[in-house]
Amino acid sequence: MKPLYKTTIVIWSKFDPSHVGMENLAYEASEGQAYCSLRDTLVVDDPKADKDWDGTEFFDSPSNEGFYKNRA
Repeated sequence: MKPLYKTTIVIWSKFDPSHVGMENLAYEASEGQAYCSLRDTLVVDDPKADKDWDGTEFFDSPSNEGFYKNRA
């Protein structure tokens, strides 16, 4: 497996975000209804060895091959 970028984000809100999608929560943080106190991105050379890796096959999927190849 190739290296992947891992981004950790902490968003604080006065509302319960469990009922909104991730994109809505990020939008609220960018628009001022929530607050992002941390955004940290790093390259993980061996994602399978990372404690947060969940064994997904998403990045190995042929349908995603072109998308990620063009972003490297």
